[in-house]
Amino acid sequence: MSELQKRLRRFDRERGWDGVRPEHTLLHLLEELGEVARELLREVGYKEGEAQLTGELADVGLLLYKLADQLGIDLEAAMLEKLAANEARFPLPESREAMARYLERNDED
Repeated sequence: MSELQKRLRRFDRERGWDGVRPEHTLLHLLEELGEVARELLREVGYKEGEAQLTGELADVGLLLYKLADQLGIDLEAAMLEKLAANEARFPLPESREAMARYLERNDED
């Protein structure tokens, strides 16, 4: 388990928040993800105001790590394993070609 997950577990336990069920953590995570969307719209100028993306993304990350901990998943280890699988699944030449096609299509819009 990562140090971040250990620290989050201690943080919640000290405050009595360790009784929150995983499904409620997921709801909080989705709520925070919506806040990231709103801040991103501010960042690109679609909405008024100064974007606060850093804090909102941190909230999403913390809740994702908390959910993983509640489910008994070492998120850092899982992500490293998934990244290794993705590196094998998406080799460089083919991936670069696919990205070039994507950029060409989006430049046409």
